[in-house]
Amino acid sequence: MKPEQQRRKASSIQGKQFLQDDLLNADFQNKLAGQQFLLKFTLAAIAITLSILAHLLSGYVGGYFSLYCIINHSTRLQFHIALVIVLIVFATAITQDTIKVTLSLVISLSVAIVLSILLASLNLIQDFSSFLLGIIYVTGLCLGLSIASFLIIRFTLAVADILFINSKILKISIVTSSTYFAMISCLSVITDALKYRQPSSEILLTSPIIYWTVLLLGAGYGVSLTLSAWVSNYLKRTPWSYPELQRFWALIVGSWWGTSFVNLDLSNINFRNAKLANSDLRARKLYRTCFQGAIGLERARVDNQYLDLEIPKVQKLLTHACSADRNFRGLNLQGAYLQGADLRGFDFTDTNLTGSDLKQADLRESRLVRTQLAGADFQGVDLRKNVLIDANLTEADFRGADLRGSIFVRTQVARANFRGADLTGICIEDWSVSNKTCFTNVRCDYIYRKYEDNQPTDRYPVDRDFEAGEFAYLYQESEDVVELVFKGEFDFSALSLAFYKLQTEMPELEFELKGIEQRENLWVVKAKTKGSVTERLIEAQLNLTYQATARESTVETTIRDSIYRDYEEIKARLAASEQLVNQLAGVTGDQAEALKELSKRSLGNSFFITGSTITNLAGSGQIEYTEAADQIRQVMTNSSDPKQVTSILQGLITQFKQQNVATTVSTQLELIQQIIGVEAEKDPRFKQFLIEQSQQVIGSMPKGEVATAVEAAIAQLRI
Repeated sequence: MKPEQQRRKASSIQGKQFLQDDLLNADFQNKLAGQQFLLKFTLAAIAITLSILAHLLSGYVGGYFSLYCIINHSTRLQFHIALVIVLIVFATAITQDTIKVTLSLVISLSVAIVLSILLASLNLIQDFSSFLLGIIYVTGLCLGLSIASFLIIRFTLAVADILFINSKILKISIVTSSTYFAMISCLSVITDALKYRQPSSEILLTSPIIYWTVLLLGAGYGVSLTLSAWVSNYLKRTPWSYPELQRFWALIVGSWWGTSFVNLDLSNINFRNAKLANSDLRARKLYRTCFQGAIGLERARVDNQYLDLEIPKVQKLLTHACSADRNFRGLNLQGAYLQGADLRGFDFTDTNLTGSDLKQADLRESRLVRTQLAGADFQGVDLRKNVLIDANLTEADFRGADLRGSIFVRTQVARANFRGADLTGICIEDWSVSNKTCFTNVRCDYIYRKYEDNQPTDRYPVDRDFEAGEFAYLYQESEDVVELVFKGEFDFSALSLAFYKLQTEMPELEFELKGIEQRENLWVVKAKTKGSVTERLIEAQLNLTYQATARESTVETTIRDSIYRDYEEIKARLAASEQLVNQLAGVTGDQAEALKELSKRSLGNSFFITGSTITNLAGSGQIEYTEAADQIRQVMTNSSDPKQVTSILQGLITQFKQQNVATTVSTQLELIQQIIGVEAEKDPRFKQFLIEQSQQVIGSMPKGEVATAVEAAIAQLRI
C-alpha cells in the first residue's frame, strides 16, 4: 500500500463506535468521520424509493381531482370546492407552521359550509347534508393522501441534504422523477375509469383533448406537491432550522451506523478541521471540546444534554469562531471552546459560559450581564468596554487581558486572577473580591466607584493617576478576611446558629463575623479568621453548617445537640449571636421576627417549606427540597432511558414513604407536581425543555398516575 493511501486510511474513522477508553490521548484533527460509502448509497436508494411511492400517491390524488373536476358529474362541484381547500392548505404549509396550516384548513372549511348553505338557499343543490358530507369526505381523503406525499418528499429531500454535502444531483433526480411517476399514477386512474365504465367516462374515449387535459393536470398536481415540498425545505432551511420534525428524523437516518460518541466524555478532545457529517455526537460532556474548522457539524446528530449544540448559530460559533447572529441571551455554552473567537458586540446576558475557553477572543463592547463565567479562561482577551453587571467571574483567569472601561458592578471576582491585566477605567461598584483575588502587576491608572444612569461616575483618584501598585494595595482583601456569598432567600437565624456553632465547635478557627451586605439578590457575609486555614475550607465549613442549621426546626433543637450543658447560658449566647447578625445587616428586632415567618412558605395544599426543608402540614415527616428536586430533574431529563426513569421514580416514592412526608398516592403526586412547578419557575431553560420535550418525557415514564400528574404539571407551564 502506498504511503498516501496509508495516510488516508489512517485519517478515516467512519463507522467506528467509540468507547471511553478509546479516547485516551485521542486527537481527531483532520479525521474523516461519518458513514461508510456503501451505507450512504443504500440509504440514498431507500430515500429514492420512498420518493417514488410519494410521487405515485400524489399523482393518483391529482388524477381523481382532474377527472372529477373536468368531466361533468354529479360530484363535480364538490371536487372543485375540495380542490380549492387543499390548494389553500398547501400554499400555507410551504411557509407556515402547523398551527397556521390548521387555522387555514378550519377557515377554508368554514367558508365551504357557508357556501353550501348559500347554494342550498338558492336551490342550486338538492340535498344540503349529502353535499356538505361529500365535500368533507373528498377533502379529508385527498388532503390526507396529499399531506402524506408532501411529508415523505420533504423527508427524502432532507435525507439527501444530510447524506451528501453536494446533494444537488440526488435532489434533482427526486424532483424530476415526479413528472414520470405522477403521470403513470394518473394514467392508472384514467384506465380504471374506463375499465369500470364510470359515469361520463366515455368522453375520455371520444375526446383526445379532454383525455390529455385530465392526464396532464393530474400529473401536474403531483409535480406541484413535489415542488412545494422542495420549496418548503428551502425556505425553512431543513434540516438545519430548529426545532423541526424533518430535521430530527433526517438526522437519525443520516447518523445511522456512522461514527458514534454517544454518552462519552469528550472533554478537551480536538476535532479541528475534522469532517463530522453523519456522526452521532450526543456526548455526555463537551468541556472545551474544539470544533473550530470542523465541517458538517450541522449534519451530525447532536443534543443539548451538555450545551445547546442543537442550535444552528451555536454550531456556527463553535466551528467558525464567529456568528452573524450575535444574540446568545440565556443559552447554555458551558465549557465552550472559543479560543480566538470574534465576539465583538455579542449579547451573552444570562448565558452560561462556565469554564469556557476564551483565550485571545475579541469581546469588545459585548454584554455579559448576569453571565455565568466561573472558571472561564480570558487570558489575553480584549474585553474593552464590556458590561459585566452581576456576572459571576469566580476563579476566572484574566491574565494579560485588556479590561479598560469595563463595568464590574456587583460582579463576583473571588479568586479571579488579574495578573498583568489592564484595569484602567473599570467601574467596581459593589464588586466582590476575596483575599485570593490576584492583582499582581495589574495596570490601572484610575477607576470609577459608582454606576448611575448607565454611566460610570465618581472617578478615583480625582485629579491624578494611581501610582504603580497602588490599586492592588487599596483593593486587595486582607489575607484573613473572606467573603461568603449566599444566593436567593437568606435565613438570618440559620446564619446566627452557624456562626455560633463554628465559634463553639471549632474554636481553633478563631472565626469572627465582620459584616453583612445585600447586593441585589445576593447576601455577602464578610468573616475574619486568624487560623491557618484556606478560604475554601472556611467557605465550605460555614456553608455546611448554615445548610444544616437551616434544617433545624427550632433553636432548642440546636441547643440540645450542643456540646454545652448549661441550657440558659447557651441560649443567651445564641441570642447575642443573632443580635449581632441582625445589627450588622441593619435589621431591627421586629424585622428579624418578620423574616423568620417569611422563611416559611406554603408548597401546594399539603406541604410547606422552611429554609430548604419540605414538611407536610401534619409535621410528621420532612425531606430536603434539593434532594427531591434533583431526583425529579433526573426523571425529566433521562427520557431516553425508560428503565432508569422507572428506577428513579420508584426510589423517590419509596423515600417519600420512608420519611413520612407523603404516604398517600394523592400527596405524592401533588408533591411531584409542586416541585416541577418551582423548578421550572426558577430555571427558564428547564421550563422550556419540559414544554418542548413533553412527549418524550411523559413517554419515558411507566403508564399510570405519576405520568398523568407530570403531564398535568407540564400543561400548567404552558398557561
